[in-house]
Parts: sequence; structure tokens; C-alpha cells
Amino acid sequence: MKIKILEKNTNKLLDRLEVIFILESDAETPKRLEVKSKIAALINYDENLVIIKGIHQETGIKRSKGIAHAYKSVENLKYIEPEFLIKRNSPPPPKEE
Repeated sequence: MKIKILEKNTNKLLDRLEVIFILESDAETPKRLEVKSKIAALINYDENLVIIKGIHQETGIKRSKGIAHAYKSVENLKYIEPEFLIKRNSPPPPKEE
């Protein structure tokens, strides 16, 4: 999996970094949590403060385009992002037996 950052914009009003990226992989589209950790490493942010808004597969090509938001604090992240996106970007809870 290779990730190339196309654009980084600082949104001062919402106090976040908005990242547009291209993702190339040989197999299927990678899992959201894998992409989240790679993006966090590329932009030097804590993985818990990064939200992947969406990953969209391009037809006929093994390439996807995506959008991510990186926040400076957990409070801003929880205040701005919808609950379903926060849940979607969190690891699944462990299964109880």
C-alpha cells in the first residue's frame, strides 16, 4: 500500500488539518484503520486525532482517493465530527465469550 498526499490545508476556523490523498494497493482497498495509521505517520499527528472521512475507489484502477481530517485535540474532534464517523474510525470492541 502506497499513500501519496496531494494536498494539505489548514482550516483555522475548525482548528484542523485537511488532507487529500491517493492510495494505491495491489489487492483490495485497505481497511480504514490501516490507512488512518499510515496517514497519521505521514503528517506527524497522533493516530487517535485523525479521522478518515472517506475512501473512494476509482473504477478500473487499483487506486483510491480519500479525505482525512487531523485535529489538535480530542475535544475539537468530538465536537466537530459526527458520532458515526468517530465510531467508524475506532477499532472494534473485543468480542465477549
